[in-house]
Amino acid sequence: MKPLWGTPIILTAIAGAIITTILIFQKTNQPSIALTEEWTATEVVDGDSITVGQTDGSQMSVELCGIDAPKVKQGEVPAQALGDEAKDKLLKLVAAADNQLMIIPVAKKVAI
Repeated sequence: MKPLWGTPIILTAIAGAIITTILIFQKTNQPSIALTEEWTATEVVDGDSITVGQTDGSQMSVELCGIDAPKVKQGEVPAQALGDEAKDKLLKLVAAADNQLMIIPVAKKVAI
């Protein structure tokens, strides 16, 4: 009998936990954000990047902490292998949470 908790289920659970808990800030219009605020995913950019917004119109781009997914096609730059599949998986995970995310700041990226 095959176990019910195969690798895909475990990876999905880990990715879901990461999405709802730990995200890295890329850009924000606010100097600080309360941990209790919930954000709505407005766009899944690729397998590890999401644009989120709040009802007041504030938006920011975030990257998942500890995830380095292959990139999708951007302009003339071709997609990396499995980039579209990684984005599709993140889209499904976000949809399963009704696009509602809790942001827990880990670190902000500083533009160089």
